[in-house]
Amino acid sequence: MKNLPNILTGLRIAMIPFLVWQMLAGNALNAGLILIASGVTDTLDGYLARRFNWVSDLGKILDPIADKFTQTAVSICLLVRIPNLWYFFAFLIFKDSVMLTLGGYLTRSGVKIEGAGIFGKVATVVFYVVMILILIIPDIPDWVVCSMVAIDAIFALMAALSYIPDFHRYLAQRQTQEK
Repeated sequence: MKNLPNILTGLRIAMIPFLVWQMLAGNALNAGLILIASGVTDTLDGYLARRFNWVSDLGKILDPIADKFTQTAVSICLLVRIPNLWYFFAFLIFKDSVMLTLGGYLTRSGVKIEGAGIFGKVATVVFYVVMILILIIPDIPDWVVCSMVAIDAIFALMAALSYIPDFHRYLAQRQTQEK
């Protein structure tokens, strides 16, 4: 049972191709339902890991990868669907790419990453809510979509900025390990 959170995270990663397929096929409701399932498994794996002390080093690596891959896939698909908001989606994709790269660098350097902070968790929830609403509610006025995506981008920026002190701490930890 202690591997259940990692299995749920793997399931979330496995959902991404189906999510992309449904989004690109124009099946927004199906894509929204898949994204809801992804959000539920994200919440459930985190809850189970913390509640039953099933936190693992693998989970600390896989969970943010699943988050970033899901968010990047949705952002790319919505970039195709709503090209006039390219700057928001480009920012989200850039932020996720930088965070994945830095996380990978730290992990390869032997640094033990603690997991997402509160800003990261809130930004993930905001992302899921905004994107699900965009997908499942037809004919949302453009200004509302733009406002929702802007709010998501603000939360994503706040989360990214909140990780800067953690990154510096991890770098210092890595330098200490090298001595």
